[in-house]
Amino acid sequence: MSAPPLPKIVFGLVVPPAGSGLGERVDRLASWMSERLGIPIERRDAASYEALADDVREGRTDVAWLPPIVYLRLGDAVTPLGSILRGGAAAYEAALIVRASSKIRTIDALRGTRAGWVDRWSAAGFVLPRVKLAILGEDPRTLFRTETFHGSHRSAIQALLEGACDVAGTYAQADEEGNVSAGAWSEIDGADVRVLATFGAIPPDVLAVRTAVADRIRDKAFGAFKDACSDASTRDLIRGVFGGDDLTEGLAPGYDTLQKALDVATARGIFG
Repeated sequence: MSAPPLPKIVFGLVVPPAGSGLGERVDRLASWMSERLGIPIERRDAASYEALADDVREGRTDVAWLPPIVYLRLGDAVTPLGSILRGGAAAYEAALIVRASSKIRTIDALRGTRAGWVDRWSAAGFVLPRVKLAILGEDPRTLFRTETFHGSHRSAIQALLEGACDVAGTYAQADEEGNVSAGAWSEIDGADVRVLATFGAIPPDVLAVRTAVADRIRDKAFGAFKDACSDASTRDLIRGVFGGDDLTEGLAPGYDTLQKALDVATARGIFG
């Protein structure tokens, strides 16, 4: 007796506002994978990281691209498939950045400034910088005059460049000596910024599947991403969606350390 046909696979992620082109690239990738596997794969956008977690938990999304904090908050509700590494790096840094012309040169000089964050569930764009500021003796709840959330790394950096905030939290890539070589701002033409401080390391985002999803669908989904990363015709598209094309199976190291940092943030009341 043959197995019943596979249902569609819903792939969920947070898509920035119109203009980033990410949604269109995801659709092209989903179309390629659907045709190759003979399984409909459709995109489901989430307005925030918390909304993405709700979609996964409530069964509206089968496979999702999860930032580290979202993965940890979902716990046993998801199973990791793997990570697509940015620049081949298995970890990245959280960074506080300012405009290159800013007079802010030290952490102490942040008092009374306006902070621009990505999302309350963003490791690099909110949680880790606040944990590290607290460890350095600064209470992030009182350090800043205002704190605003912009929904994506690109939007937070755009807010910084346009003067809507004085400092922004985002991700950065560092070399073996710890020197920052790139970051989310590298994807924005003309972004003239300066790194004020880095905190890390943070493990990469996770491609994860709802635990309740059948094994054969999970295997098909992983195979689709693996094929897309290795096929010459789609590697540029994969890089355009995920920022890299090096797919590693399973959970990258560093999540235990991040969980401890999240526990610290929660206990001190500086997360959420």
